[in-house]
Amino acid sequence: MNVREPDWAYVAKSLVKVVAVTAALLLVLGVAERVLWLFTDFGDERVAQVYGTAARVVNPDKRLTSGYSDGGALWGTTYTLLGEPRKAGRGEGEEEYAIEENSFGSVRAPSLGGPSGGLARAIDSVEEDADVDKELTEEARKTIDALPQTLDAVAVVEFADSMTAERLVAFNRRHSICGGADVSYIYSLSYYDDSSDPPSANAVVWNRDMTKDGFSTEVSYQCETEPTAALAEFRRWVGLLNEGDDLKEFDLDYKWLTEDAEEGVVHGLVVDRWKLADLRKLLDDPEVRTVRLADVAFDLGEAG
Repeated sequence: MNVREPDWAYVAKSLVKVVAVTAALLLVLGVAERVLWLFTDFGDERVAQVYGTAARVVNPDKRLTSGYSDGGALWGTTYTLLGEPRKAGRGEGEEEYAIEENSFGSVRAPSLGGPSGGLARAIDSVEEDADVDKELTEEARKTIDALPQTLDAVAVVEFADSMTAERLVAFNRRHSICGGADVSYIYSLSYYDDSSDPPSANAVVWNRDMTKDGFSTEVSYQCETEPTAALAEFRRWVGLLNEGDDLKEFDLDYKWLTEDAEEGVVHGLVVDRWKLADLRKLLDDPEVRTVRLADVAFDLGEAG
């Protein structure tokens, strides 16, 4: 009995067709899922919560105070943030910063990839548990003492050792620091290592104003105990994320963010428009390693 050999060319073509049809169906289902998500009532809100907040987290050099969505379309959603450079002096008007999410879930935010300028350098200089450095502290004293103490400043306060929320509350009480829009917390330092995956990450700088937008309720600050509330809000935001969120454009990593939120320690503060005299007092606290000035300016409102 003769056994007929299979037509292997026909079999191969059939398999290719099956694979192609399967891939096409998966693609269509994926796009359909994304489109349905974009047109749900919660789509724009989640883009704002996840990516709008991510942009604020990694761009502390900007005051990104509000945002709006285009409402979503078949090809994706554009969420536009409004803000200005974080300077010590008066603002020069708002600029627009667009975040675009396409129907496949990929995100582009080319002008919001990370901070720049003096504040970025000050944040990048912060070290983890760097311990006391009397020479560095004295250098900061001399720099501040050489300037008029009534100047407003944008600066980074670096701690000698990482602070838990409890220790930071005690620190706030010692120095009568009341949490608010002018104090942000550095939960994670910037990182670069081309041998790792991901190869780099922006610093995580958190303030509860970062989740304040058209979809959120009014933020109520808690003065000296604000570090505890800020950490709770940071953990709440990280809890909204999932591994499918495209955070690469912001040089953030889901796994690292969850670790940062769980650890919950603060390496330093970003302070906005503080008087130099108030920053100078912090240098007498042994828990403060140094203060790095990013920008200073006269308060023209007071001068008037």
